[in-house]
Amino acid sequence: MLINIIHIQTVSASSSFSECFSAKSYIKGNVATNELNLHLLPFERLDKITSENLCKMYLPGKVVVAQIHYDDMSFPRSGDAEVNFFYQFNQEIVVSFTLSPADYQHIFDKDDAMYELWYDVNLVKVNNSINTIEHTKYNGTNCFQRAEMEYTIYRDIDIKVTANNCKVQFDPSLELYLEFQEDLQNNQIPIYPCLNDCLPTEYQSSSTNFSQISIYRIKSSASNAYLLASFYKQFIKNRRIEITFNIKFDTNGIYTIITRKFDKILAKDTWGCRTNDVHLALYAMLNPTNVLIQYRDSVLNKLLCDTQTAVKVHVDLYFYDPHSEVRVQKTGNIKEFNENIGIEFDNSPQFVQLRKNYNPSLTKAFTVVSYLDADDKILWEIAQQDQAYMGCVVRATLHLYDDRNCLRYSLDDDPRCTVQTISPGELNSFGMFYKEDGVSHSLGFYRFQNSIKYTDLQQELCFACDQYIDEPGYAKPTCKENQEYTKLKLKTAQVGFGIMNKCEFIVMKNVVAEYQTMFVPLIIVASVLVITILIMVIVFIAKMK
Repeated sequence: MLINIIHIQTVSASSSFSECFSAKSYIKGNVATNELNLHLLPFERLDKITSENLCKMYLPGKVVVAQIHYDDMSFPRSGDAEVNFFYQFNQEIVVSFTLSPADYQHIFDKDDAMYELWYDVNLVKVNNSINTIEHTKYNGTNCFQRAEMEYTIYRDIDIKVTANNCKVQFDPSLELYLEFQEDLQNNQIPIYPCLNDCLPTEYQSSSTNFSQISIYRIKSSASNAYLLASFYKQFIKNRRIEITFNIKFDTNGIYTIITRKFDKILAKDTWGCRTNDVHLALYAMLNPTNVLIQYRDSVLNKLLCDTQTAVKVHVDLYFYDPHSEVRVQKTGNIKEFNENIGIEFDNSPQFVQLRKNYNPSLTKAFTVVSYLDADDKILWEIAQQDQAYMGCVVRATLHLYDDRNCLRYSLDDDPRCTVQTISPGELNSFGMFYKEDGVSHSLGFYRFQNSIKYTDLQQELCFACDQYIDEPGYAKPTCKENQEYTKLKLKTAQVGFGIMNKCEFIVMKNVVAEYQTMFVPLIIVASVLVITILIMVIVFIAKMK
């Protein structure tokens, strides 16, 4: 009965309010949040207010009740709370409707919709059709198994994907772009199809099989130079800014945007530096007492490509999980970087908490090593975004003999440590170094196969001289000479060592005092023995006389 009364009252008045909003008003849906946003645009000629248009005279500040209808089904459904908003003259108004996932999926492919407004003036009702319907932030995992971004600093960006079967039609209306966060807004870099010398797996305007495309490429050019410069400026400032790959397409007037975050971000090795016996592993380790980055898994990490102009190396490290994030940075001389096997960061309460909450599938590390010229401009980068690792060695001491080295370990009794295993064929890399005048110098490298037993909290590992790697450029060419040289350096310099394998990476700044207890007492004993013999000889000669 109430509906009939309302209808009688509104017949004469509804036309007076029908032009409060533009016929270009539209709906934008968000699959991720199951929201429909009704964008009510102001009528284009509201400045031509007449006696027949009451929007300006009566509506400002008044309550308006909104509903959306798809095929005679309203959302919210009958009986649910309706969405109220206050009218504002000559301004866009966004009215949000939250749907259940089932309801959202029900209307996702619908082509037609209309909105219904109930004005709080004489209970007037107005119906209008929707000009366009656009669904944004479509769950990209439905269309892509994996997506990686590979960049060349300041230049091209490759987006490498593994695609699922997805209903994307390649036509002139298709829009592709990389979206990145810049301060409080999002910017977009368009992605255009390849036109010349295209790979079969590269995005082309003539492509028809979405699932066969694995490369989308942003080529640096004069037209996108400003956008690329803005992107790299923000990316260098914060390597964890939100970056997404987006595909926007039109299906019968409904716009859909597929949005996909990247599983991994990598720097492209344009100079071929990693192929010249340079294996910068960039494993990030949460140790009990410190945080370390292992940046190589081979003996040398001297770059054998064209980096003569690089004078410094900058390391930028992020550890993060769903609840927290820590960023640390260091810049150092390139010569010292080339001598070391890793870089150390002091522990902090944030790192301790990250290790406490460590989960191999959730705790991640993003490491970027940048080579800089004298003006601090980045010449070349290596970037690795992957699982973070949890180290378990609490303490290790090096015992140095003439023909072997022995490492004595103390391990954390964390249950997550005791389940760690290293395969029998896994090699350990062991390096020694000394520091004089603030500069590190290598004392040689060893590769040995003995493995840490994580079930034994106290243990010793020894490896022989024949496992020494004979490489030019170290202090002494042979293991024995190097051992003797190391003993001498212990008296005047800070000697340290590092070891790394699949599960562990530690660097100790000093070879501890246990070394001296093995060698110094021998000197004292030898001296006492010589003096004793001399006394005996003197006494014997005296008796002979």
